Amino acid sequence: MPEQRRSGRSRELVNTATGEVHELWEHDGEERRRSYAFGGRHGQFSFPRVMAMLQADSGITGDEFRLFWYCAITTYEKGGASAREAAEFLGLTPQATRRMAKKLAENRIFLVADRIGRTIKYRASPHIVSSLTGREQSEEAAAVHLPTLPGRTGAVSKGKKNATSRSLPGARRPSGTDARAVAPEAKPVDGVRDPGWTGELRRANGG
Repeated sequence: MPEQRRSGRSRELVNTATGEVHELWEHDGEERRRSYAFGGRHGQFSFPRVMAMLQADSGITGDEFRLFWYCAITTYEKGGASAREAAEFLGLTPQATRRMAKKLAENRIFLVADRIGRTIKYRASPHIVSSLTGREQSEEAAAVHLPTLPGRTGAVSKGKKNATSRSLPGARRPSGTDARAVAPEAKPVDGVRDPGWTGELRRANGG
Protein backbone atom coordinates (compact mmCIF):
# COMPACT_ATOMS: atom_id res chain seq x y z
CA MET A 1 0.00 0.00 0.00
CA PRO A 2 1.56 3.33 -1.02
CA GLU A 3 2.44 5.78 1.73
CA GLN A 4 0.14 8.77 1.97
CA ARG A 5 2.08 12.01 2.39
CA ARG A 6 0.80 15.43 3.33
CA SER A 7 1.60 18.37 1.09
CA GLY A 8 2.75 21.41 3.02
CA ARG A 9 5.22 22.40 5.70
CA SER A 10 5.42 22.11 9.45
CA ARG A 11 6.57 24.49 12.16
CA GLU A 12 7.41 23.82 15.78
CA LEU A 13 5.67 25.88 18.44
CA VAL A 14 6.93 25.86 22.03
CA ASN A 15 4.58 26.22 24.99
CA THR A 16 6.56 28.66 27.15
CA ALA A 17 4.68 27.62 30.29
CA THR A 18 5.37 23.86 30.04
CA GLY A 19 8.25 23.62 27.55
CA GLU A 20 6.23 21.24 25.36
CA VAL A 21 6.90 21.34 21.62
CA HIS A 22 3.89 21.17 19.27
CA GLU A 23 3.89 20.72 15.51
CA LEU A 24 1.84 23.14 13.40
CA TRP A 25 1.14 21.89 9.87
CA GLU A 26 0.49 24.44 7.13
CA HIS A 27 -1.00 23.29 3.84
CA ASP A 28 0.31 24.34 0.47
CA GLY A 29 -1.80 26.17 -2.09
CA GLU A 30 -5.16 27.78 -1.41
CA GLU A 31 -5.62 26.19 2.01
CA ARG A 32 -2.56 27.94 3.38
CA ARG A 33 -3.16 31.13 5.34
CA ARG A 34 -2.48 34.22 3.29
CA SER A 35 -1.03 37.52 4.43
CA TYR A 36 -2.85 40.83 4.03
CA ALA A 37 -1.90 42.82 0.93
CA PHE A 38 -2.11 46.33 2.40
CA GLY A 39 1.49 47.10 1.50
CA GLY A 40 2.73 47.94 5.00
CA ARG A 41 1.57 48.19 8.56
CA HIS A 42 -2.21 48.31 8.94
CA GLY A 43 -4.75 48.57 11.71
CA GLN A 44 -8.42 48.47 12.61
CA PHE A 45 -11.08 51.12 13.05
CA SER A 46 -14.67 51.31 14.24
CA PHE A 47 -16.97 51.57 11.21
CA PRO A 48 -19.89 53.14 13.17
CA ARG A 49 -17.70 55.75 14.89
CA VAL A 50 -15.91 56.78 11.72
CA MET A 51 -19.24 56.97 9.87
CA ALA A 52 -20.61 59.15 12.68
CA MET A 53 -17.61 61.46 12.26
CA LEU A 54 -18.45 61.72 8.54
CA GLN A 55 -22.09 62.68 9.06
CA ALA A 56 -23.18 66.25 8.30
CA ASP A 57 -24.18 66.97 11.91
CA SER A 58 -20.95 65.65 13.45
CA GLY A 59 -19.40 69.12 13.62
CA ILE A 60 -16.17 67.77 12.06
CA THR A 61 -14.88 69.48 8.92
CA GLY A 62 -12.98 67.85 6.06
CA ASP A 63 -9.65 69.28 7.21
CA GLU A 64 -10.32 68.10 10.77
CA PHE A 65 -11.04 64.61 9.45
CA ARG A 66 -7.76 64.66 7.47
CA LEU A 67 -5.94 65.83 10.60
CA PHE A 68 -7.49 63.01 12.61
CA TRP A 69 -6.29 60.34 10.19
CA TYR A 70 -2.80 61.82 9.95
CA CYS A 71 -2.42 61.68 13.73
CA ALA A 72 -4.11 58.26 13.82
CA ILE A 73 -1.45 56.81 11.51
CA THR A 74 1.46 58.57 13.22
CA THR A 75 0.14 57.29 16.56
CA TYR A 76 1.36 53.82 15.59
CA GLU A 77 4.41 54.95 13.62
CA LYS A 78 5.98 57.39 16.07
CA GLY A 79 3.63 57.88 19.01
CA GLY A 80 1.59 60.72 17.52
CA ALA A 81 2.21 64.13 15.96
CA SER A 82 2.23 67.79 16.86
CA ALA A 83 0.06 70.39 15.14
CA ARG A 84 3.15 71.81 13.44
CA GLU A 85 4.11 68.42 11.99
CA ALA A 86 0.54 67.84 10.81
CA ALA A 87 0.35 71.31 9.24
CA GLU A 88 3.51 70.72 7.22
CA PHE A 89 2.31 67.34 5.97
CA LEU A 90 -1.27 68.39 5.19
CA GLY A 91 -0.43 71.78 3.71
CA LEU A 92 -2.38 73.72 6.35
CA THR A 93 -1.38 76.72 8.45
CA PRO A 94 0.02 75.94 11.93
CA GLN A 95 -2.51 78.29 13.54
CA ALA A 96 -5.52 76.59 11.93
CA THR A 97 -4.11 73.14 12.68
CA ARG A 98 -3.61 74.00 16.34
CA ARG A 99 -7.23 75.17 16.59
CA MET A 100 -8.50 71.98 14.95
CA ALA A 101 -6.32 69.75 17.14
CA LYS A 102 -7.53 71.53 20.27
CA LYS A 103 -11.16 71.05 19.20
CA LEU A 104 -10.64 67.32 18.60
CA ALA A 105 -8.82 67.00 21.93
CA GLU A 106 -11.64 68.77 23.78
CA ASN A 107 -13.96 66.07 22.46
CA ARG A 108 -11.46 63.28 23.25
CA ILE A 109 -11.17 62.29 19.60
CA PHE A 110 -7.52 63.21 20.18
CA LEU A 111 -5.61 62.39 23.35
CA VAL A 112 -2.49 64.16 24.56
CA ALA A 113 0.42 61.79 24.01
CA ASP A 114 3.16 64.18 25.12
CA ARG A 115 3.72 67.79 26.13
CA ILE A 116 7.12 69.50 26.05
CA GLY A 117 6.90 73.19 26.82
CA ARG A 118 4.23 74.61 24.53
CA THR A 119 4.47 71.75 22.04
CA ILE A 120 1.72 69.13 22.31
CA LYS A 121 1.86 65.76 20.59
CA TYR A 122 -1.56 64.30 19.85
CA ARG A 123 -2.62 60.72 19.27
CA ALA A 124 -5.91 59.18 18.16
CA SER A 125 -8.47 57.76 20.57
CA PRO A 126 -8.20 53.96 20.84
CA HIS A 127 -12.02 53.89 20.82
CA ILE A 128 -11.91 54.86 17.14
CA VAL A 129 -8.75 53.42 15.59
CA SER A 130 -5.98 51.07 16.72
CA SER A 131 -3.04 49.06 15.47
CA LEU A 132 -2.70 46.98 18.63
CA THR A 133 -3.76 43.45 19.46
CA GLY A 134 -7.34 42.98 20.66
CA ARG A 135 -6.21 42.63 24.27
CA GLU A 136 -3.99 45.72 24.16
CA GLN A 137 -6.67 47.80 22.45
CA SER A 138 -9.28 46.76 25.03
CA GLU A 139 -7.00 47.66 27.93
CA GLU A 140 -6.04 51.00 26.41
CA ALA A 141 -9.63 51.91 25.53
CA ALA A 142 -10.81 51.03 29.04
CA ALA A 143 -8.37 53.56 30.50
CA VAL A 144 -9.63 56.68 28.67
CA HIS A 145 -12.90 58.53 28.18
CA LEU A 146 -15.12 57.80 25.21
CA PRO A 147 -15.02 60.43 22.44
CA THR A 148 -17.84 62.86 21.73
CA LEU A 149 -18.81 64.73 18.57
CA PRO A 150 -18.57 68.56 18.61
CA GLY A 151 -21.77 69.01 16.60
CA ARG A 152 -23.96 66.76 18.75
CA THR A 153 -25.85 67.62 21.94
CA GLY A 154 -23.77 66.98 25.03
CA ALA A 155 -20.39 67.46 23.36
CA VAL A 156 -17.56 68.69 25.55
CA SER A 157 -17.78 72.43 26.12
CA LYS A 158 -15.02 74.73 24.97
CA GLY A 159 -12.08 75.03 27.31
CA LYS A 160 -12.33 71.64 29.02
CA LYS A 161 -9.16 69.56 29.19
CA ASN A 162 -8.80 65.87 28.45
CA ALA A 163 -5.47 65.41 30.20
CA THR A 164 -4.26 65.17 33.78
CA SER A 165 -0.92 64.40 35.37
CA ARG A 166 -1.80 60.70 35.72
CA SER A 167 -0.18 58.33 33.26
CA LEU A 168 -2.18 56.17 30.89
CA PRO A 169 -1.96 52.47 31.90
CA GLY A 170 -0.63 50.23 29.16
CA ALA A 171 0.10 53.08 26.71
CA ARG A 172 2.97 52.74 24.29
CA ARG A 173 5.20 55.77 24.62
CA PRO A 174 8.15 56.63 22.36
CA SER A 175 11.65 56.37 23.81
CA GLY A 176 13.03 59.55 25.29
CA THR A 177 9.63 60.94 26.29
CA ASP A 178 10.02 64.03 28.44
CA ALA A 179 9.20 63.59 32.12
CA ARG A 180 6.78 66.53 31.92
CA ALA A 181 4.52 64.71 29.49
CA VAL A 182 0.89 64.42 30.49
CA ALA A 183 -1.54 61.72 29.50
CA PRO A 184 -5.31 61.54 29.14
CA GLU A 185 -7.48 61.23 32.20
CA ALA A 186 -7.91 57.57 33.05
CA LYS A 187 -11.38 56.26 33.80
CA PRO A 188 -12.99 52.88 33.01
CA VAL A 189 -15.36 52.90 30.05
CA ASP A 190 -18.22 51.53 32.13
CA GLY A 191 -18.18 54.65 34.28
CA VAL A 192 -18.26 57.14 31.41
CA ARG A 193 -21.34 58.80 29.97
CA ASP A 194 -21.02 59.46 26.26
CA PRO A 195 -23.73 61.90 25.15
CA GLY A 196 -22.06 62.53 21.78
CA TRP A 197 -22.81 59.00 20.54
CA THR A 198 -26.21 57.36 20.37
CA GLY A 199 -27.07 54.45 22.64
CA GLU A 200 -27.13 52.17 19.61
CA LEU A 201 -23.58 53.13 18.67
CA ARG A 202 -22.36 52.65 22.23
CA ARG A 203 -23.86 49.18 22.41
CA ALA A 204 -22.48 48.23 18.98
CA ASN A 205 -18.97 49.30 19.98
CA GLY A 206 -18.75 48.02 23.51
CA GLY A 207 -19.36 51.49 25.02
